[in-house]
Amino acid sequence: MRFLLTLLLVFGSPAVIAIDLDGHTDFAQRLDLNSSVSARVDSIMVTAGQQVSRGELLLTLETTRLQTGADQARAEAAALAPRVAKMQTELEKAQELFDRDSLALVELQNAEQNHAIAQAELQAARAKLTRAEYNLSQANISAPISGIVLAIEARPGQYVNTRAGDPSLLTLVDNQSMVVNALLPLEQWSENLLNRKASMIFGKQKFEGQVSGIGRQVTSGSNNHPATTLQIKFTTEGKIPAGLSVKVTIASE
Repeated sequence: MRFLLTLLLVFGSPAVIAIDLDGHTDFAQRLDLNSSVSARVDSIMVTAGQQVSRGELLLTLETTRLQTGADQARAEAAALAPRVAKMQTELEKAQELFDRDSLALVELQNAEQNHAIAQAELQAARAKLTRAEYNLSQANISAPISGIVLAIEARPGQYVNTRAGDPSLLTLVDNQSMVVNALLPLEQWSENLLNRKASMIFGKQKFEGQVSGIGRQVTSGSNNHPATTLQIKFTTEGKIPAGLSVKVTIASE
């Protein structure tokens, strides 16, 4: 079967005519949302099947521990800033005295070392604060896209342990854009199919789209006939769900 597809790739393919296929709908984008921090689930603001907008708050984790960590890191950074300023002033004085031959080189080097240590400690504290603030932000799970909440895997009070893996809290899908996956008989394969206009029909509803992907490996289609995979993308504005059997017509050249 792979040999047959190789021949099509090498010697070309027949002229593309209108092609009728059977396929199944699926969401073009499916996102499993999670958090990078371990904490208990505090509140869930949505329900399965609910339409949400991009940026909408979906779920929150308990933040007491995370807020404490951020407050401590902020206090450490604030306490170290004056020390850096003090070491900077002492270094400038030491440099001035050294330039006037009133200070030994070893004392200037000590001032430089003290200043470098203070700067390093402040940078480390600020990095710790950045990490703590990021962890705190991860307690709020918001929608990265507009769509539908397909499933909620979390529950209030549940402890989310990121050390045990990367647990999904909610699944969000884009119900405005859909794809249809279909099997294309090998003899109808053509690289010219890519981006070709297509129509999808379900009942009395018709949607326009285009071919977004063509497989290059041979599989078994109807009655074990050699075939390859084909994907067509449509904009449906949330009018149909995933998993539907639909008819697809790919336009001729």
